[in-house]
Amino acid sequence: MSATFKFSETNGAGTTVTDDIANLNFGSNDSVEVVPATYPIIAGENSYEKFLQANFSGTFTEISNMKFWMSGGTFGVGEGIDADVDVAYSQPVVSTSTVATTAMPNAEGSAFDVLAADGTAVVIVAEGYTGYICLQLQTTGSTPSGAVDQKEFTFQYDEV
Repeated sequence: MSATFKFSETNGAGTTVTDDIANLNFGSNDSVEVVPATYPIIAGENSYEKFLQANFSGTFTEISNMKFWMSGGTFGVGEGIDADVDVAYSQPVVSTSTVATTAMPNAEGSAFDVLAADGTAVVIVAEGYTGYICLQLQTTGSTPSGAVDQKEFTFQYDEV
């Protein structure tokens, strides 16, 4: 048997967790699977922060060597994603994040190393979550209106 991997997103002041999310759309609303056409980001403003966790279940001995990066897609004019890993959860904000402060890595060699939820180990030995990954899409006044290019993120891990 092997581990089952799912992304989970946490929203709101009361830490509402949604497991097995279908997408990681950014928008001007703090909600899971936000519809960007309904909640667009105005040029020069930011999306709400997104707080993700990897959720592992099933039968496994250990999950280790976890890495996260943007593996596909390009940034448009004035567009970028800042992120950070192994952060404490706080209610997502639309103002410039004080949590997601590092430019999103776009290669495995510069990927974020992700820790277990307790922050003290790089190995998960029982069903559970990793620490939080916080992301925020940021734009400038020169960012063109309309949909941005789709991005692809990779969460890589070793399983025993």
